[in-house]
Amino acid sequence: MNRLNAVLLAILVVASWSVVTSQYVSRKLYSDLQKEQKSEQQLDVEYGQLMLEQSTWGAHALIQHAAETRLDMHTPDPRQVQVISPGGGA
Repeated sequence: MNRLNAVLLAILVVASWSVVTSQYVSRKLYSDLQKEQKSEQQLDVEYGQLMLEQSTWGAHALIQHAAETRLDMHTPDPRQVQVISPGGGA
């Protein structure tokens, strides 16, 4: 009977240890999952901002291309530019 009790005690200790270990691993993995989800949200926000910036620059390039091709407009030579200050020298 003592031998049976010792075997059962050993099985109980091993089973208890495996439950504790599996709970620890589960909590650790859940914590890691939450960190990765937070990182994913930050990357989604950054991606949205980059897409907005890209569309802004794309629209600018599209307008500039249309002005150059359809309207035959171009950026003036710096020697042709005159800067006029407000309030004009009274």
